[in-house]
Amino acid sequence: MPTDGYSVLVTFPTGDFDGDTPFTLNPFQMVFKQKIIVVTVAYRLGIFGFFTSMDGEAPGNFGLMDQSAALLWIKRNIRLFNGNEGSVTIMGHGTGAVCVGLHLTSGDWTDDMFHKAILMSGSLLLDSSVRTAKQYASSLDELATAFGCFRRPTTKLMDCLRRVDAQILAENSPPIDWGPVIDQGLSNTTTPFIPDHPNMLVHQGKLRRVPLLIGHTDMEEVLELTMGDMLEHGLGAEMFDTLLGDVVMSDLAEMEFNETLCGGNMDIVMEAVQYQYKPYPPTTEPLALRRKYIEFATERKYVAPTIELAMHMSQQADTFVYRFDIKPRTAAALKDVPEWVGVPHNFELIFLWGLPYWLALADQMQWDSADKRVADIVMTLWANFAKFTNPTQVGVYIRWEKFTVTEPGVLIIDRSFNMSDHTTMSFDAVKFWNHYYPSVINFAAQCCNATYNGAERGAPLSGSLVAGLLLANLILLQSFVHLHSRTHVASRT
Repeated sequence: MPTDGYSVLVTFPTGDFDGDTPFTLNPFQMVFKQKIIVVTVAYRLGIFGFFTSMDGEAPGNFGLMDQSAALLWIKRNIRLFNGNEGSVTIMGHGTGAVCVGLHLTSGDWTDDMFHKAILMSGSLLLDSSVRTAKQYASSLDELATAFGCFRRPTTKLMDCLRRVDAQILAENSPPIDWGPVIDQGLSNTTTPFIPDHPNMLVHQGKLRRVPLLIGHTDMEEVLELTMGDMLEHGLGAEMFDTLLGDVVMSDLAEMEFNETLCGGNMDIVMEAVQYQYKPYPPTTEPLALRRKYIEFATERKYVAPTIELAMHMSQQADTFVYRFDIKPRTAAALKDVPEWVGVPHNFELIFLWGLPYWLALADQMQWDSADKRVADIVMTLWANFAKFTNPTQVGVYIRWEKFTVTEPGVLIIDRSFNMSDHTTMSFDAVKFWNHYYPSVINFAAQCCNATYNGAERGAPLSGSLVAGLLLANLILLQSFVHLHSRTHVASRT
């Protein structure tokens, strides 16, 4: 046993915030092979974990407070299990990664309770990572109606809901998208857990600068996209445009100040997205369009926010970024996964938790020896980070360079385990989603609001205003094209 005790890896399970039970995998192989302590945290979900009355009666985020309480317990007691309270790493996958990110920005709630962080296939920077109190207003009305409660005052609503059997409350509540809520101003007696949108907090530098390991797979949402065999034979041009348009419309609708959708302004955003993702030279070949759409889905939700957080964290703490490109070679592990699919969401967990060594699966499949070797390497990299900060400290002969703003290298976890270059990793999409797209979507949403208000007052937009809006969009597009071309020139030199 190490003199200071074993390093501790605290995991927040993946799954949905509004689910019933967190999804967990047995950590035995990681513990046995890497000699670290793994703690899996269970916390309240759904209405019990994230209900908010939009005031001090129930400000929300109880599930996150459960996690904070667990971290405090670990800090005070892990020494009794031969653990090192001074070497605690928090790790999460999917929604678990969102939780890890929220602890980075939670201030006093988890101050000095962890020392490193691992985020896998999830980000706190997405708009969908948190909710606003306003988004729950109609949900409270639905709850009150469902259980025959008075909606106001809040004290009566709370008293009524507390009298409902917990199982009935869980099983019969209306379908509500529960999750973390921005709780600034909701309570006068407790410090807010999420004082602002995490994106704002990160850009303001209001986050803990601890060593970070972060990454994603190469085709995160591909299995969701292929449900119903929609993409099995490729993607038609019309469907390609429809799918892109659905995302654009959703993004516009989510803007808080956007009161209505304007078809013309949606076209502005669509043109920007199509410029980035339509194949060039132009083609309507279904397999090419399928590939571009999968890139679109993965880069928008995973690649761009991963790199954005790494950019901020790496300025003051060691940061390591990966992209997971290895699929199992064991055929039984890929049942119902089309051959053309890369590495979907969750599939890196097969290696991280050492499934090829699980005796419980031995009767169901014979694992390829190559899968066992990859599992050993991945477990070693993650455990090394938890122990030493350096993922390649011992046990592996792999070059994994720190990610920096000037040298943003990414470890490509394939059969070769090499650092990225311009042939394996392009930052064009990162620039698009993190810098250009937000400007376009804000511009379009503000114009929608201006157009709507003007029409409501019976004052149509003047020709000069229309011309100004078009000119502004042209300038934005030209700026991005210029940046795009410079990047391509730089990558060839």
